[in-house]
Amino acid sequence: MRVNAWRTSGLTSPRALLLLLLLDGVACYSEFEISVPTRVQMGVYGESVLLSCTFPVSGSWESDSSVITWQRHLEVVHSFFHGRDHPEYQSARYAGRTSLFHQEMKNGNASLRLDRTTLEDAGEYTCSISTKLGSQRKSFSLKVAAFYPEPRLHISVLNDGHLEVLVTSEGGYPSPSLQWLVGNETDITNNTHTQLMQDQHTHLYSVNSKLNLSGSINSSITFIMKNPELGQEMRRNIDFFSETGGFDQREQQALIIGLSIVGVALLVVIIPVILLLRRYMKQNSRNPPETHVESGATSNHQNRADNSSTDKAESSIEPLLKKDLTRDDRLER
Repeated sequence: MRVNAWRTSGLTSPRALLLLLLLDGVACYSEFEISVPTRVQMGVYGESVLLSCTFPVSGSWESDSSVITWQRHLEVVHSFFHGRDHPEYQSARYAGRTSLFHQEMKNGNASLRLDRTTLEDAGEYTCSISTKLGSQRKSFSLKVAAFYPEPRLHISVLNDGHLEVLVTSEGGYPSPSLQWLVGNETDITNNTHTQLMQDQHTHLYSVNSKLNLSGSINSSITFIMKNPELGQEMRRNIDFFSETGGFDQREQQALIIGLSIVGVALLVVIIPVILLLRRYMKQNSRNPPETHVESGATSNHQNRADNSSTDKAESSIEPLLKKDLTRDDRLER
């Protein structure tokens, strides 16, 4: 079998090797087919991402005659030729963040590991391979997203008695979708105020979502934040109970009905008692009690006792008056 391959033995300049890979219309046979992802790849901000690329090998693999180059648009992300890496041709933005799997090259693995992924790393990447068997280049896209941290909840009481519920989360990408529910059913998102801010350096988003509630609310509020790019969904429930005891609407209605029944029952019992008391009081007013007669007899007896004591006093005074008169007569004589 005859395969058209690049002859690199006569090219001694590393720049010439790179130029060969940058040329369009590289001739190759269908037997030499490299493989890259057919779908958009997703990288997570701050973590490592694997950019996959494989190529066919036959028999022994010679690193000295092979060239592997990774590019992002016109930037050189990583280059390998003459059996070693060449960071001197690498874009400064990727310095110290890329690596190949040298032990796996003999098995046709030209995948690139990109560390500490940033949002600027998103874009179209091209894997170019040239060996004795042939040459080919293929491209695919990379997206980068960031998980949103656990939301922070802050509840404050306003001057008018209303509650302000504030939920914040910082350091995510792209902008999230937010939703507020009452009782896991009614959507009140349109009643909220949401603010997005983007960091000028990292380009990550900070989200603040604010909701005002009545101070007498007795329900469960659900906050939902989604980052579809990473399949992230955070659902947090917040239960509110007013000072009246935290009854929901049904319980309040049942309580009112119960109190009404008790009130009616008390009236049924109290009204007859009141009527009996009034009847009894009328009867007593028509027939004076015997205690009045006794009290009159007692007063008469008291008067008699007073008169008796008065008579005794007068009888005791008369002898004294007689003695005084007798003494006066003696003195006159």
